[in-house]
Amino acid sequence: MPTIYRQYRPQKFSSISGQNHIVQTIANEIATNKIAQAYLFFGPRGVGKTTIARLLAKSVNCTNRQPGTFEPCDECSSCTEITAGRNIDVIEIDAASHTGVDNVRENIIDNAQFKPTKSPFKVFIIDEVHMLSTSAFNALLKTLEEPPAHIIFVLATTEMHKLPATIISRCQRFTFKKIAHDEMLNRLNQIAETEQIKIDKDVMEKIIHKSDGCLRDAESLLGQIMSLNLKTITAEDIKALLPTSSAGTIINFIEYLVEKKSAPALDLISNLAENGINLDQFALDLIQTLRDLMILQAGSQNDNLIEYDEATQKTLKKLSQTLTPTQLVKLIDLTLARRIEIRQSPLPQLPLELLVVNFTGDTSENIQTPPSTPTPIATSSTIPTITTSTPSDATIKTTTHKITDTIKSAISNITHKTLTTKTLEEISAKWPDVCTKLTSCNPSLVFILKMCQLEKVDIDGLHISSAYKFHQEKIEEIKTKKIVEGCIAEILGEKINLVCELKAGEPETKPNETTDLTTLAAEFGGEVVE
Repeated sequence: MPTIYRQYRPQKFSSISGQNHIVQTIANEIATNKIAQAYLFFGPRGVGKTTIARLLAKSVNCTNRQPGTFEPCDECSSCTEITAGRNIDVIEIDAASHTGVDNVRENIIDNAQFKPTKSPFKVFIIDEVHMLSTSAFNALLKTLEEPPAHIIFVLATTEMHKLPATIISRCQRFTFKKIAHDEMLNRLNQIAETEQIKIDKDVMEKIIHKSDGCLRDAESLLGQIMSLNLKTITAEDIKALLPTSSAGTIINFIEYLVEKKSAPALDLISNLAENGINLDQFALDLIQTLRDLMILQAGSQNDNLIEYDEATQKTLKKLSQTLTPTQLVKLIDLTLARRIEIRQSPLPQLPLELLVVNFTGDTSENIQTPPSTPTPIATSSTIPTITTSTPSDATIKTTTHKITDTIKSAISNITHKTLTTKTLEEISAKWPDVCTKLTSCNPSLVFILKMCQLEKVDIDGLHISSAYKFHQEKIEEIKTKKIVEGCIAEILGEKINLVCELKAGEPETKPNETTDLTTLAAEFGGEVVE
């Protein structure tokens, strides 16, 4: 039996949940025969990118579709073959497992030269396209620039920033959004009704909350719940399947913190640990609840409380009036920091216990921290005293910055790494300046660095990737790293740790000498003479 999300995958545009702005545009293009030759679908996972790509392929190749219409008939041989994944003119490629240039040449470039076997169009759907290597993108570019008239490309990605600008500029771009609460609820109710199963509203709300706007996740969870084989499913029935912290438990925990009752708060955490509750999940649910309080406190009309019952909503509204903005910001900052430590701590409950002691102000000033012990994230001497009066905006901003700086300093001491506030986009914008700065002290190093690709920024620092092991080892040398990190610090104004990794799926040998010389000559405006 197919999974729920496969069984109920939309087979017509009218069945798509959400993404109305995208469906309408593509439907109009199909109806007027103004199909683009390359589409780029960008958005979170599980929101319909691949589904709409398949519907596009199905509709343009449908033999029964009438002029001026856009819906596929879903009955002709072409439609049924595409639905079953058997149509040889619709080629789906998972770029995550076909990253190399040889795969692109074999599966796309060479294949694109031949006309469709029996359909008007040959459609290439490339999922997770950002996973392609630089050389693979370069090989694909020429075909995207001048594709044959019978070819349609649909590129799908969750990380558009990793795509070269040359690829993006040649596609018609569509940004997919997370599925809204009401649309997701309607979809789940339709499935439950078709399956003749009655599911309590509380259960549906938990599924929607857990899936975070991803319809595929929601349908998978619904299928998991329906496997209980019950005609009526209540919140009590799904406790084992959807392990989540009780809203009442989280609210009690927040109330203990606000009232400075450290003893019952510590007892609550101890009971959760003894009962086998996932404390990482508890911390995540706590963060979500604190976020709801923040939005509620700001007076937003966001329907973020819709998943709670009426009694819980009243309690949350009362809590939002009790907490000051400074207290709320402080608690969110501390919880975010402590959650990072839960998975690494020898005692999972310890970070949450430290959170209690930090926030309730019970840290004794005369306790001496051993030299080998990481600096606590916050103490009563580093966090400003909380007053019952509502502070000014300037006070809130100053407090927030102090708390954030304290957390960053503590994490830096624990991990021995320097956290950066710079985003990958900010670093990318300044990267040419870093290379220019490096030219004055080490031109050959600039050549190696320009052959690398900026990948991501996280707690470990700036990650770059090299296609060659020789280059990776050179950059990772202590002396070389210090030079590059020094230039980065001068240009960006802060020290950033540099991590060079070998690009997956690329050769690990030293680059070909001739290729190296050619590229190096090109870098300095020259050419290699035989």
